[in-house]
Amino acid sequence: MIMKNWRIASLMLVIIVLVGCAVSEEEALELGRQAYLDSIGEEPVEPNYEREDIRIFLPNDFEVQEKIDYNILLRQGDQLYNLFFQPSELSSSSFHFERDQELAGRSIIYEMNELDDTLSYLIIEKREEDEQYHVITASGGARITTVTSYQNLEQNIQAMTSIVQSYQVENG
Repeated sequence: MIMKNWRIASLMLVIIVLVGCAVSEEEALELGRQAYLDSIGEEPVEPNYEREDIRIFLPNDFEVQEKIDYNILLRQGDQLYNLFFQPSELSSSSFHFERDQELAGRSIIYEMNELDDTLSYLIIEKREEDEQYHVITASGGARITTVTSYQNLEQNIQAMTSIVQSYQVENG
């Protein structure tokens, strides 16, 4: 009897710890925003992927699915990302931002920064139809988007920001 009660108490303790450690949606949004702010303040990661006109950093678990003109479809497990780029745009370019201003107006998180003449921004918009989040981060002539759950926001935003921050145009 004592052993059975001990098992029940242990199980309850594990459940309480797991529930207590779960991140709320609001906390996940703030962690994602902070991941973006921390990433843009860091030195860009050295690119490890090249195509004829650009160089970018791809985290180890990312792979290129498809390349079409100024788009690269990336995959990280089941997560898809679309990288858009404009090689003719300078790092101070607002090209992508001007296109995304409508989204910024209805976003739940919107951050814009100008650091060392580079315009970058983060937009997070909640999609009501499936409770997912449309995430956009951009820096100069590079912009990356994905749709994700709140549980993966911080990790995805960190990876996305490191990709666009590393973007370099090949002069050729």
